[in-house]
Amino acid sequence: MSLAGLDRLLNDSASFARALDCFGESTGFATIEALRPALIAGLLRRRWQAGDHGALLLIAATSREADTLRSAIASLVPEAVTAEFSAWETLPHERLSPSAETVGRRAAALRLLREHDGSRPLVMVASVRAALQPVSSHAATAEPLVLRAGEVGESLDVITARLVEMAYTRVDMVTRRGEFAVRGGILDVFAPTAEQAIRVDFFGDEVDQIRRFAVSDQRSAGEALPQIELWPARELLLTDEVRERAAALLPRFPALSSLLEKISQGIAVEGMESLLPQLLPDLRPLTALLPAGGSVMVVSPEKVASRAVSLAETNREFLEAAWAAATAGADAPVPTDNHGMLTMTELRDAAGERPWHTVTGFVADLDDAAVESGGAEPGESEGAQNGAAMQVGDDASQIVVAGAALPRLTPGGDATAAIVAYLRDKVAAGWRTVVTAQGVGLVERARDVLAEAGLAARIVDVLPNEFDAGVIYLTVAAAWSGFESAESRVALVSEAEFFGRTVSQHQAPSKLAKRRGKNVVDPLPLQHGDYVVHETHGIGQFVELTQRLVPTGVGRTAAERGKALREYLVLEYASSKRGMPRDKLYVPTDQLDQLSRYVGGEAPSLSKMGGSDWAAAKKKARKAVRDIAVELVKLYSARVASPGHAFSPDTPWQHELEEAFPYAETRDQLTTIDEVKRDMERPVPMDRLVSGDVGFGKTEIAVRAAFKAVQDGKQVALLVPTTLLVNQHLETFQDRFAGFPVQLRPLSRFQTEKESRETVDGLAAGTVDVVIGTHRLLTDQVRYKDLGLVIIDEEQRFGVEHKDSLKKLKTGVDILAMSATPIPRTLEMAVTGIREMSTLATPPEDRHPILTFVGPRSDKQIAAAIRRELLREGQVFFVHNRVSSISRVAAQIAELVPDARVAVAHGKLSEHQLEQVVVDFWERKYDVLVSTTIIETGLDIANANTIIIDNADKYGLSQLHQLRGRVGRSRERAYAYFLFDPDKPLTEHAHERLDTIE
Repeated sequence: MSLAGLDRLLNDSASFARALDCFGESTGFATIEALRPALIAGLLRRRWQAGDHGALLLIAATSREADTLRSAIASLVPEAVTAEFSAWETLPHERLSPSAETVGRRAAALRLLREHDGSRPLVMVASVRAALQPVSSHAATAEPLVLRAGEVGESLDVITARLVEMAYTRVDMVTRRGEFAVRGGILDVFAPTAEQAIRVDFFGDEVDQIRRFAVSDQRSAGEALPQIELWPARELLLTDEVRERAAALLPRFPALSSLLEKISQGIAVEGMESLLPQLLPDLRPLTALLPAGGSVMVVSPEKVASRAVSLAETNREFLEAAWAAATAGADAPVPTDNHGMLTMTELRDAAGERPWHTVTGFVADLDDAAVESGGAEPGESEGAQNGAAMQVGDDASQIVVAGAALPRLTPGGDATAAIVAYLRDKVAAGWRTVVTAQGVGLVERARDVLAEAGLAARIVDVLPNEFDAGVIYLTVAAAWSGFESAESRVALVSEAEFFGRTVSQHQAPSKLAKRRGKNVVDPLPLQHGDYVVHETHGIGQFVELTQRLVPTGVGRTAAERGKALREYLVLEYASSKRGMPRDKLYVPTDQLDQLSRYVGGEAPSLSKMGGSDWAAAKKKARKAVRDIAVELVKLYSARVASPGHAFSPDTPWQHELEEAFPYAETRDQLTTIDEVKRDMERPVPMDRLVSGDVGFGKTEIAVRAAFKAVQDGKQVALLVPTTLLVNQHLETFQDRFAGFPVQLRPLSRFQTEKESRETVDGLAAGTVDVVIGTHRLLTDQVRYKDLGLVIIDEEQRFGVEHKDSLKKLKTGVDILAMSATPIPRTLEMAVTGIREMSTLATPPEDRHPILTFVGPRSDKQIAAAIRRELLREGQVFFVHNRVSSISRVAAQIAELVPDARVAVAHGKLSEHQLEQVVVDFWERKYDVLVSTTIIETGLDIANANTIIIDNADKYGLSQLHQLRGRVGRSRERAYAYFLFDPDKPLTEHAHERLDTIE
């Protein structure tokens, strides 16, 4: 399904048709933002029909805009090949390497450009940050190493050497992209472009088998693969030429000796890409890599030019700050003349004779201003209309395309009713109307909503050339803003307008078959001296993983019988005879099911092989288990006797909701979800505690449990300790439930008296399905018509005064409690009784480690760090723990970075003021939150990925860890800066703490 054909509908617009006819050399277009994808699609199709099969490079201001544009073009022109050329997460001169995932995506995009043969339209989309960074010759000409099952080729040693040259890192156990490990005849490798790690079994020089495996448990899963492509892990390869140049640069750059020495030895090292200009002088602009016949289009040239200026300024500030830090002992930056980035002028010059187009929201001719509603677009400042902004494509004749954004509708729960009324009016006026959503289920629900309103709606795969009168057409397509074209009498409504919000549909990586087993031993991470438990012989100590030749017993004669190589874990046990060496046990790797990890607290005594001590220990443990079981039976008997609701098995809507989850679930998440559902489907009330760190997926478990309860007509109460968490959970639940007929309401101090009364009345009448609130949910005023599930978030934060209310809520309903730090066992039993417990111990895959900087405070460093985060549309925490001077510090930050919107939060604000500031920051109304340590716990703001801690030497180690944990909760790379006063000497303890945190 797609929106193919939408541009043909718009051909009835005189201005749209004129734009297509005038598409030539260096053309400039002006239209509203919502109409741009359709305009670009129409231009692309017109070029193709005219025999122009060159690639089109679209340059957007930000990576988010680039991604949205790519999705829209793919939906409008499904026959085209679309790709995004990603930007590095790091600045070119920083001694930090871009992630392997980014390198892989860039390599795949460059390959498309290089191999484009004109058989299909090619659209490459890049942010200005990606476009302005020149590309290395290694990246531009990279080719993959291909391994095919059943093929005899190079030896494993040769392949290993090639992987090293391709800048892969050799490790003992593969956990991240860009790593590989070799064990005997097995190669484990995680390629930058691969969704999962790959395990290759060799039989001599023959590739015997290729399979995927999960890095979480190192176990193979899924079907065998016919072949794999291993792309380089870096954009600087460790070729002989590069190694020789690195060695030659050593005398010139003594401050970079450690970096250059490792490169000269063929060792991939963090940050070696910062030396690209010195080691690979032939860096080429992206526009120069376009194949013959290609063209460039700059989308929102004003914003692009403004971003380019900000990028250059941030680069300069970071470089100056890095040199200043180097004088205090930090690593010296890499010397560079141009900060490693091109200017827009240089980028255009590199395009040569290739056409250079622009599409803007600003109209040069005031007579044509009627196409706009007036003023700048959202996100474009007035200043963007002046100066350098108009230098991009200012020689192009501007062609205006008429169109308008949809009228502002009532946000929230009334959005659907308002848009239905809008569509009714348009259909009655004879307009052709289209509704899009990103999932089949959402499209079907939109059709049902329209049918209930008495409107004819039809789901189609492709928009027809002729629309039936009075029919609204629906299709599955990537969402962007809706628009209307009065000239062509066409209106497009996206799911954002129809349902009131956009449902995330990010491409989730393929999910391997998940294993749920016991605490088995994985031999790869074992270190010498680690304790393991053998089922028969007890506690032993791991020595090594070794190989031995053993008779195979295969063959009819003694001469024919050969030997095979087998791997063993060598374990040591206490000596069976005094004064003799320890006994050793050789455990074949195919018998690992007999081993488990030792999880006790203290170092245990080794067991004796075949001795009675292990048997006695097991007997004692069995008795203790029986005693606990008796206690549990008594405690659970009352609850089991209480009647509960047995929820129905999963419905198709439940499967649809879960498939829409934009990330791959962790193994622990899947196990916990299964446990929760199994408990809910039993007639005994559930009482389960889910324990897991922030960001490990507890909220998604609550979402699925709540949805399951609503499917059975039951109400759900989500109890949280703060009003901020009410808003955070409300946003999450609304995003996940968008398009489903679930009525969500908040209940906290932030609701007016009227809103609170409506919520309470709705709970009593049964019209509210899910309520998210603070302790107000525990008051006597709240009555439920049919409460089926209570979810308690951060249970340990509810005081003793809430115990009785919690117990009342728990009678006969299912309870799901969640906590990152459960309270001690005695208090837990006093409040909730013994219950089932699930643990989320596995972090999400592909989460980047937080990059930590410890050094003296510098205004340049602070400004550069904030600007870097703003460039990727992120937010910043700045921690200053003195209320008396916090306003002054906030004013200094506002002066250092005038573009930043700065807010202040501290404990002396009233509770309402404090929560309002934090809510505004969470809603992205501010870029920088200057606060005291009140942000230490309880905040989960995924868009904030930089934290700067002032006077970090004054904090305890635990506080520093907690503060650093405020960032790094998304897929973006996070940065933590721990700064101290350069004019005051550090105490010995402060020095140790900062050394530890770094």
